[in-house]
Amino acid sequence: MANATSETLDIETQGAVIVTGGMGFIGSFVADAYLEAGKKVVIIDSLVSSVLSTVPYDANPNCTVLTMSVEEFFARGGGFAGAERVVHAASLVGPAGILKFAGRLGHDIVHACQLVVEECIAADVPMVDFSSAEVYGRSGDLAEVDTIEVPVDYSVRIEYAIAKCLTEAIVANSKHRGLKAIVIRPFNVTGPRQSEMGGFVVPTFVQQALQGDDITVFATGEQLRSFLSVSDLVRFITEHMDDAIASGQMIYNIGNPDNEITVRGLADMVKTMAKSDSEVIYADAKKIHGELYEEAESFQKNPVLVNAPAVGWKPQIGLRELILETIDYYRPIVDARKNVA
Repeated sequence: MANATSETLDIETQGAVIVTGGMGFIGSFVADAYLEAGKKVVIIDSLVSSVLSTVPYDANPNCTVLTMSVEEFFARGGGFAGAERVVHAASLVGPAGILKFAGRLGHDIVHACQLVVEECIAADVPMVDFSSAEVYGRSGDLAEVDTIEVPVDYSVRIEYAIAKCLTEAIVANSKHRGLKAIVIRPFNVTGPRQSEMGGFVVPTFVQQALQGDDITVFATGEQLRSFLSVSDLVRFITEHMDDAIASGQMIYNIGNPDNEITVRGLADMVKTMAKSDSEVIYADAKKIHGELYEEAESFQKNPVLVNAPAVGWKPQIGLRELILETIDYYRPIVDARKNVA
């Protein structure tokens, strides 16, 4: 592992898959998939949102872990020369996890993406950028061709959505400068490793149920969400990224509309599947996460899938299987981020 110091980087990227945020929830699954396929992987991660120890990755001869931000990577002379592809998954995340970065969240997200885009153009390396379903700014069945809205209340959550929208525009307009790229809008991605500390509902409910704590439902509990397995998301990248870039389409909704459920329904399902004695209660999110916390603008957040099926992808993992694998993951362990300041 290369630690963050003031020394100039000397990292071999020839033929490598670069994964920014590769120790985070989504990024670590991306890195794992490419390592399992025998690829050389370079992970760039500040560890702000990491969900795993770097130890097993350090021990893998095909993996290099750089414990630094994207900004520091470039400031120290890093680049993507000869890389096979870049998966830009580095980002501050989670409805609760983003709150302490209020007012600088937008800059951090946009600046990191801009740096990655510029280097991908210079090195002629294809990339995938992670946006968010939050960019839609409204409720309902949400399609790639739909307009996006900016609510007038500039909450931290809206700052996040606007930043992600701007990264989409940067990627889309950089196509005219030679960038080969796509943008993914994930819809409620979840699964093993995801931390409840970001405010994500599935790992929160699962861990509350396993610990016998109250399962805390916010607002009415009637919010509709369609949950996607992280494994299905990663499969889109590893199996369909090249065809997606070649198609000429830029934006890809990646979600599973068959897994739609109310938040209250999810709480009841988790309680039953975990065989838990926990009580499902209604709680004030602001008392738990602070006054800056806001619910999503979208009461119903359901993906309309058009572009991804056109290149051969469709989700495969149902909601019960997704919840069960998350329960099985957390039954013997403690959330990796619970003891992180």
